[in-house]
Formats: sequence, structure tokens, C-alpha cells
Amino acid sequence: MFMKLKLTRREALGVESRRKIIGAASALMAERGFAGTSISSISKKSGLPSGSIYWHFANKQAILAAVVEEGAKHWFETLPSVDAPADKIASSLEDHPEFLRLLFLIALERREVDDASLDVIRRARSQGRERLRTEITSYLQPVAGSNAQYLAKEYSTLALAMVDGAFVAHHIDPQTTDIPELFRLLRRALRALAREVVSSES
Repeated sequence: MFMKLKLTRREALGVESRRKIIGAASALMAERGFAGTSISSISKKSGLPSGSIYWHFANKQAILAAVVEEGAKHWFETLPSVDAPADKIASSLEDHPEFLRLLFLIALERREVDDASLDVIRRARSQGRERLRTEITSYLQPVAGSNAQYLAKEYSTLALAMVDGAFVAHHIDPQTTDIPELFRLLRRALRALAREVVSSES
């Protein structure tokens, strides 16, 4: 068994500084977009000098990559299963608004973002799709049997698109957008589609 090494004070300060930079950059980029966020604004919001920022990150693109990776990691860790109560699933969108908003803003700013950073975002979405595929496979198993895995591969793309749409709709008109009900409808639709495929093959 490996023992967890205790960080030195300098190392601990470094970890904390990096956390502050990523937190500040995440909030700013989710509000202003990538192009509208400068190193100086990150410095001001984090309370750290620009020299400290450049010590941790080579450039703003590297900060964006770290923001997306950290945001995806935290979101996936708290993402409930597909068959969890719809209210709990909906809260996973509401609890991580900065990360999800950032992904949409970056999608609109493609020309401002380098290919390496875009690849990080694509990987994050790919991880989300894979997580959905695994969950949907389990959810469809009772009605689709051996077809569940194949169907889940196709339906995960549909589910991810629905999550995208639900998030945008909630931000445009939160008063009339019932996210839990949207997820209930999605689950019913997935099982209905699965039953249709199974019955057509029998």
C-alpha cells in the first residue's frame, strides 16, 4: 500500500494558487467568453499576480484547457444515474452552470480558440456521451435485452443533445422550462424507441 505523501508548505501554496486561478478563470470565461477574458482580469479576480499565473500556465489557452478538464471532472463526479429521480438529474445542470455555460460560449467562439483547447472540450463532451451511453445501456436493459448496448450508443447522442437544449432553454426562460419533466419525457422516449426496435425485430 502506498502512503500519501504530505505536501510541503510551498507545494500546498502552489496547489492553492492553481485552484484560485482556475476558479477565477472559470467564472470569468463563463461570463465573458474566452476572448473577453484577459490574464490581467484573471489576476485581479484571483488576487494573484500575473507572474504567478504564468508560472502555472504557459498561456491563456492552457488555462482554458485546465478549466474545462476540472469542470468536467467535478460535473461527472456528481452526475446521477439515468434512472435517478428526475429532480436530482435536473439539479446536476443547475449546480454546474459556469462549466456548461462556458462550453456553449466556447462553441460560439471557435475562431478565437486554438485547436488544442478545442480538443480538450471535445474530449469532455465525449466523456459525457460515454457516461450517458453506459447509463442508458443499464436503463434499457429491461426492455431491450441484448440490444441495449447497441441502442444506447445511438441514443446517447440524442440524450446529450437534449441536455444541451434543456440547459439553453432554462437560461432563456427559466420560469417556463421544467427540466425534471424534460428528463421524464426523455426516459419515456428512450424506452419507447427501444420497445419499437425490439418489436420490429421479433
